[in-house]
Amino acid sequence: MQIADWQVHLSVRGRPRQMRRHASFIRQHTTGGVLGLAGAFLFAVVTGGMEVFAAGAFALLAATALPGIYLRLTGQLAASYALSSTFFALLIGWLCLWTGGVDSPAIFWLAIVPMEAALSANRKSAITAASIAATVFSVLVWLSLGASLPPTHLSGLDPFLVRMVSIVAAIVYACALAMRTQVAYQRAEDAADSEEARYRIVADNASDLITRHAIDGTVLFTTPASSRLLNISPHKLLGMQLSDVAGPEFKNSIAEAVSNALRRGGETSVEFSVTNPDGSVRYLETRMRATGTSVDISLVAVTRDVTERHEADLVMADAREMAESASRTKSAFLRSMSHELRTPLNSIIGFSQVIRDQSFGPIGNGRYSDYANMIGDSGKTLLRIVTDVLRMSEIEAGNVEMDLEETRLLPIAADTVRTLEPQARDGRIVVQNHVSDDLPMAIADARAAGQALASILANAIEYSPLGESVDIDGGADDLTVWLEIKDNGPGIPPQEIARLMRPFERTGGSLEGRPSGAGVGLAIAKALTELQRGGFTIQSEVGEGTTVRLAFPRARMQRRRTA
Repeated sequence: MQIADWQVHLSVRGRPRQMRRHASFIRQHTTGGVLGLAGAFLFAVVTGGMEVFAAGAFALLAATALPGIYLRLTGQLAASYALSSTFFALLIGWLCLWTGGVDSPAIFWLAIVPMEAALSANRKSAITAASIAATVFSVLVWLSLGASLPPTHLSGLDPFLVRMVSIVAAIVYACALAMRTQVAYQRAEDAADSEEARYRIVADNASDLITRHAIDGTVLFTTPASSRLLNISPHKLLGMQLSDVAGPEFKNSIAEAVSNALRRGGETSVEFSVTNPDGSVRYLETRMRATGTSVDISLVAVTRDVTERHEADLVMADAREMAESASRTKSAFLRSMSHELRTPLNSIIGFSQVIRDQSFGPIGNGRYSDYANMIGDSGKTLLRIVTDVLRMSEIEAGNVEMDLEETRLLPIAADTVRTLEPQARDGRIVVQNHVSDDLPMAIADARAAGQALASILANAIEYSPLGESVDIDGGADDLTVWLEIKDNGPGIPPQEIARLMRPFERTGGSLEGRPSGAGVGLAIAKALTELQRGGFTIQSEVGEGTTVRLAFPRARMQRRRTA
């Protein structure tokens, strides 16, 4: 029969077996209470009244509905059985009180009181019921010995016949209780067997190995997966320890994991390996935790194959080592080549300067002077490229340290404009510095900020058409202080901006007649700005020029100027 949720307490809803027990108890006691009320009504109608004896008996019979109501409201089955036993014992005691006390034919029914309480499968309920029955019997003995019993209601009836009927009825009721007890026991056994079968199906078919261990690590239970993972049959694994299978080199780590699980109470893990019959190695991970009470404590462990993960970790470690080695080799190569290139480049630039300036007198033909200028310009360009590449390698290697302090950005902008003035003059570019002297101070590394600004300004000059201008402006808000460099060059397609901020990525080339560089200017500026906890943004449209913003954290307090 389908049981609705409203029929039982919410604590057992969704648990079919418990719902059936509660619903059966509630139904039986509700029926008994209804029968008691109906019997009282019919008795009063037939006899035209009701004596104290009958009123008490019917009242106690109707009261058997109260344990059912209590169970519906609280969900406490054991307490409900104890309450039911109390009313049952009181009913028997009331009948005995009016039918001869300890000589009453109903006295045998007191022995059935704890038997009914035993249906709760709760020892405390059975003991409580036995205590109540003994108390009622003791009261009856005391009243019988003191001749305090009311007049008997069995006058005119054959005492032997009444006693026999009472005994037979008690035997029948006891048999019914025994059958109910057997049914409840059988249902419990069937439920336990069914639950065990479900767990056995899961355990037997699990790819992971499930084991239970004593506190010393001895295996008490294992699933068939031991044959596949540990190369040992389940019955042979019983009585052994994982270290016996894994090998002595893992004995300490496994013992430590067992100790930690017992001492800390949480989950611990340990990794070990076993050698397969074909000589290959299988790597395993065991996770275990303590379970049970302080009197009966054990460990439950789950062991799984992590060979693929272990091999993947080794591959990743090798790949990481190769990448780090390649990075170190690249950095070492760049440092070496930059030194080897800088030395002759400085010589080329120096000697070309001597020839161009005619330091030792005129060289005769003016074309030699032009060639010397070309040599010097080419050397400077190559030196700048080498310097940029070296700087990028230092940034990628994490060898750049920042000295962050309160810094004024106007001097940095002025120094940068002054440094790049020759390049701007050669390209007939006008660089206009609009940075205000009252621009708030920033938290920055002056040297790194200058290098970032120089990289952007050099690009702006390089890509601007002849005769155009490049503007440098400054601004601030509550959190940041920034410099903006705006040029009137060809601009950058928006979809290309992210790519061009990566090292060695370049556009199609600079304007005709300008050096194109190594493609690291934007990457260097971005990296240096972000190392100062700043922000780097580019806004550009094709044909509209480009605006680059270098934003730095704003200083919280301005340093007071002293006279």
